[in-house]
Amino acid sequence: MLKPHELALVIPNANECLFAIHTKLTERDYNVAVYKYGKEYFVLNDVRIFKQIQGIDQESQGDEEELLPYVEEAFEDNCYNLVEEKLVQLDLNILSTISANSPVQVRYYEFVDFT
Repeated sequence: MLKPHELALVIPNANECLFAIHTKLTERDYNVAVYKYGKEYFVLNDVRIFKQIQGIDQESQGDEEELLPYVEEAFEDNCYNLVEEKLVQLDLNILSTISANSPVQVRYYEFVDFT
């Protein structure tokens, strides 16, 4: 599992990936799923993504490709917001600071097209 500062170094080099972050804050739980395609970042506001990630985590071998249909459904249902890379990096920097006192779970999935 990656740490937020490690993820900040990895994602600029990925063409297509999905990452989900969970931590407990003082006031609430923080859950976010971000899909990156090319240079664009999309925050996915779809609980189905988190349920699928939990399912993959419970399997001894998870397949990242199982997530893509859920990403597509989030787009079809307009359950996303386009965000700038600098805001993603800012959140990761803040989460890196928070992780010193509270565990931050980062799930990272990279999609590679071999064709």
